[in-house]
Amino acid sequence: MLYFKGLILLVIATVSLAVSVLDPATLIIYDPKLTNLDDYSKLIDNLKKQSYKLTIKQIDDESIKLYKNDEKLYQNVLIFPTKTRTIGSDITGFKLLEFFNDGGDVFIISNPNGLSESVRTFINQLGIFPSPRNHQLLDHFVYDETKAFESHDVLKLNESNIVDQGAIIKNKVDSFNYKGSSALLGNGRLLIPVVQAPTTSFVKDLKNDDFVLENSWTVGTQGYLAVGFQGMNNARAFWIGDEDLLNEDFAQDFIKWTFQETGVLKVTSVEHSHLDGRSYEETPYKIKDDVIYKIGVSEWDGSKWVPFITDDLQVEIKLLDPYHRLNLKPILTQGESTIYGVEFKLPDHHGVFSFHTNYRRSGKSFIDEKNTLAIRHLANDEYPRSWDITNSWVYITSAVVVFIAWVFFVVFFIYSTDETLVEAKKEK
Repeated sequence: MLYFKGLILLVIATVSLAVSVLDPATLIIYDPKLTNLDDYSKLIDNLKKQSYKLTIKQIDDESIKLYKNDEKLYQNVLIFPTKTRTIGSDITGFKLLEFFNDGGDVFIISNPNGLSESVRTFINQLGIFPSPRNHQLLDHFVYDETKAFESHDVLKLNESNIVDQGAIIKNKVDSFNYKGSSALLGNGRLLIPVVQAPTTSFVKDLKNDDFVLENSWTVGTQGYLAVGFQGMNNARAFWIGDEDLLNEDFAQDFIKWTFQETGVLKVTSVEHSHLDGRSYEETPYKIKDDVIYKIGVSEWDGSKWVPFITDDLQVEIKLLDPYHRLNLKPILTQGESTIYGVEFKLPDHHGVFSFHTNYRRSGKSFIDEKNTLAIRHLANDEYPRSWDITNSWVYITSAVVVFIAWVFFVVFFIYSTDETLVEAKKEK
């Protein structure tokens, strides 16, 4: 019996670990005029099972706050479509941006009827520009005939519309329907397009029958239906233009990625030393020293930290510009980390250098590790002697030959007698 209870506790502990690596406090905001939470009971139940601490509030609740005494009350915010221009009395576009800059994660859902100005201002700052209210994505070729035979507003999409290249969606995607908004994207490199509109789609103003294609918000593949964003501080935001998309199985990957359950990396160790094992503190580096650099990296798999495997990790040896950019190779697996390393010779230049590992890949949290240290020049007694420099051998040889010739000349001059010189003159 005790064994059985222990087994149950072990299972519960294992399940409870399958959560975000960050604080589980999560705020859910919805508009009862547009959203019936019972339709998303599966999503909410999954969040509860993963030990998220949910706080659910209606859009007009004046008590909605993101901060108390300048401290974040939540790590995650999920906002359903809203008709009102504002959210409570405290949450503005600026406040959402401040929350994001403080490391908070935000998941935004909109539709043609609902997107508050506060939320629009926030996601516009990220470079995501959803279509205006009452604008619907249509397609006269790729639509679900059973649900939109006349309106053509329920698009039938498939895996070809998934464009994140495995950065966020990890599993194979079957066909799915989409009825909602489309967004234009800025040129920011921190954006991660996930679902792209079909080539024959366009956005139409539902209140304007005089439709002109050139005035459409998006046309064809310039529109996006699901977009992620990761800031330089590794905070994450996500936008989708159709709330029903949450009921698709692959949409769970959106939530997991946004709330830091997947794609999370951490650096466990950074080391560098002389090739013989002496540390920088023992013997400061000088130019052209042989050095080894090591860094340990782990990845969160949803329940625990595991060794991170990649073949494109690099380190830069920089003064102002990189003198070396070297590929790091896995050396060993140590506990929850993979240790990467490389041996190299320091540049023939003294100054204050940095060993910089800057790893930025779509869908993964960024690694930015920098060690700054001084590399000195050679001391007076550390320069190579002349015989160690091959180019000097010709000059050394010349000097030795001249010296030997001079010795022979002096010996000959000293030991030569006057008679020998006179006889030499007589013979002439």
